[in-house]
Amino acid sequence: MHHVFVDSNVLGSRTLYDWLFLLRSQSKMFSLSATPDVLDETHRVWRRKHPSAGGELRRNREKVFRENFDEILEDWTGGEASNLRDKDDQHVHNAAVYSQADILLTMNSKDFGEPDLLPYDLYTPDEFFCLVESSHLFVVREVTRTQNTYWQSRRAKGDSVTSLAEALEKAGCPKFAAIVAEHLRVLSGPI
Repeated sequence: MHHVFVDSNVLGSRTLYDWLFLLRSQSKMFSLSATPDVLDETHRVWRRKHPSAGGELRRNREKVFRENFDEILEDWTGGEASNLRDKDDQHVHNAAVYSQADILLTMNSKDFGEPDLLPYDLYTPDEFFCLVESSHLFVVREVTRTQNTYWQSRRAKGDSVTSLAEALEKAGCPKFAAIVAEHLRVLSGPI
């Protein structure tokens, strides 16, 4: 089982964290960890986007995160990481190292410097979701079915929502969006 440390920029997208958490629970292929700092950063970005939202929405997000992470590291070793391009990501790097992560999941791979010098592999959500699909095709198909049912129910309520594939593209996952579009074609049955 792979151990994945998740950067806050992944959790800033409902589309990304829904897919991440559903794939984790269905595939049992990987475990997830983060830190309170990562969650705080996620909440700050969310609050900027939703300044008038009440406290219940934030509490619900916090609950979703706490229920879906295998570990929220409360303590980790700090220190200077000289190869990082973004010094604000030192806490992410240090926590990933401390947690012995196999993978650091981030939208900003370039900020972590030369990948060969890191003790973990860097993946974007698009790359990671494609990796999961390559070894758990039927899990991804089942999660696609679940997600499609949810999105259809939102449309039925009158919400104007894009397709699953469009939402993934918008969230920075064009390759995985194409895979999901193909799963949707298979799930819709023969023409």
